[in-house]
Amino acid sequence: MLRQPIVTVLGHVDHGKTSLLDAIRETSVQAREAGAITQHVGASEVPVSVVKERCSALLSKMKIGLTIPGLLFIDTPGHEAFANLRKRGGSIADIAILVIDVNQGIQNQTIEAIEILREYKVPFLVAATKIDALSGWIPNKKTCFADTITKQRNDVQEFLDKKIYELIGSLYNRGFSAERFDRVTDFTKQVLIVPVSAKTGEGLQELLMYVAGLAQKFLEKKLELHSKEAGKGSILEVREEPGLGKTLDVILYDGSIAEGDTIVFATQSDVAVSRVKALLKPKPLDEMRDPREKFKPVKEVHAASGVKIACEHADEALAGSSLYVARTEDNLEKIKESLLGEVRKIVIESDVLGAVFKADTLGSLEAITKLLAAEKIAVRRAAIGPVSRHDVMEAGGVREKDPCKGVVFAFNVSVDDEVKKFAEENSVKIFEEKVIYNLIETYKRWVDEEKAREKREAFLKLVPPAKIMLLPDSCFRVNHPCVVGIEVLVGTIRKDIELMNDEGVVVGTIQGIQHEKKPLEEAKKGQQVAVSIDGPTFGRQVFAKQLLYSNMGKDDIKTITEKYKQAFGEDEFALIQEIKKIKGYSRF
Repeated sequence: MLRQPIVTVLGHVDHGKTSLLDAIRETSVQAREAGAITQHVGASEVPVSVVKERCSALLSKMKIGLTIPGLLFIDTPGHEAFANLRKRGGSIADIAILVIDVNQGIQNQTIEAIEILREYKVPFLVAATKIDALSGWIPNKKTCFADTITKQRNDVQEFLDKKIYELIGSLYNRGFSAERFDRVTDFTKQVLIVPVSAKTGEGLQELLMYVAGLAQKFLEKKLELHSKEAGKGSILEVREEPGLGKTLDVILYDGSIAEGDTIVFATQSDVAVSRVKALLKPKPLDEMRDPREKFKPVKEVHAASGVKIACEHADEALAGSSLYVARTEDNLEKIKESLLGEVRKIVIESDVLGAVFKADTLGSLEAITKLLAAEKIAVRRAAIGPVSRHDVMEAGGVREKDPCKGVVFAFNVSVDDEVKKFAEENSVKIFEEKVIYNLIETYKRWVDEEKAREKREAFLKLVPPAKIMLLPDSCFRVNHPCVVGIEVLVGTIRKDIELMNDEGVVVGTIQGIQHEKKPLEEAKKGQQVAVSIDGPTFGRQVFAKQLLYSNMGKDDIKTITEKYKQAFGEDEFALIQEIKKIKGYSRF
């Protein structure tokens, strides 16, 4: 007997992986996902009866008799941060569908997916999606590609051919010989490219038929059913099920599992040994992570399959953990040690100055921790579960030493109102996101804004280089304060800056700046404005056509030359040298 092959669907973000599966299942999972982007691995079974029904004419024409029980599709997140989940899916896959938007071609995550498939030696075919978006395309809903292509104008056919041959060239450059499926001469050496549209259903018949047919023809040995071997699986989610409490959504990729079996999986702090109370199977064509109907209870499940498990300690399980059936005591100890090692590699507890990161699954934790490391964002603590007061306190301690690092990342986990209030009271920023790539981008923008704010505040405390000239016939008030018209020759003047003459004697402090009777915070080079200066009397300490300078201290000069060099021009640095000479800082 043959088991159903595991079909992993990979590709670049937004190239239509989940939409393609929705078209096959006739579901709408993609529309209900955060940001319409897959965040977790999902699984759904397509029975062989559905494949036969939808592809009957093609199967008859190709003289293919299907003996596999169906297809188990695994939908993987497309964003590059989820390389680990795709690797996990790729390693257990029998065959893969590489989804490529025919209009965009190979992108970053497409290349990464190809390398995963190469690494694990997984045979694959290409679904060239979104053919309905080609200019001039006339849709023919739910038809074979072979039929719909003949109804297209010659120029549209030629343009599609151009796009297909661009894909063939890109794959050739990466070591794969490929061809459009109806032009393939050797199925053992060439990668099939099937043009499809998830929106119109065109080409889906060929895609389904070739996935099932090729898996059955060339993977027969691999698909032999090992029904007596202890089951191995991966926990997708920990979910509440009415009447059962917390349950585990699992992809069983090898062996079998039955009611009463001993199972082992990882928890946040240890490894749980439990016993299967009940097994529930999703209805055919239902998505494990988003079922439309209730699950069906069964006594035993064989790989490859998606299954819901009711057991003790399910509420402690780490989503993303491996799950094993243990049928001997010796095997149990080996499994426990292996699982502990798996978790220790991912959960982080350290003394570094870094962020606190909480995620909903082990896979998310592993993926985003890797992404943070790539962005050189240090992580002090990374764990599964909701954000707690302890997490905020941990981040607060870091914030005292480095404000930009003392933050909390919360990916797809809850943050109670009390915890939010506690974070606000302690000035700790919490980044909540359900779409992975937004998490890093939002944080980086915030860091840039914080640094810019800090820079502005620090900058405002500095005395900038400035050189002004008192304009002739522009004394509006002699003293208390002295109000005169000036021109800024070099640099910038601001309120509260002391002014000195060319002998280094301080003559007064700028109280206010006006232009056409409107107050200004500052005036720059080239501007003619009125300034009120507290201290001098016009005609005694200050005079028409006199040059005055900002009274820069040594610390101001040092900070500007070392930290803010890019913010000043050559004329301003020349002025700094002039001010240093006036003040006798020539050796400084």
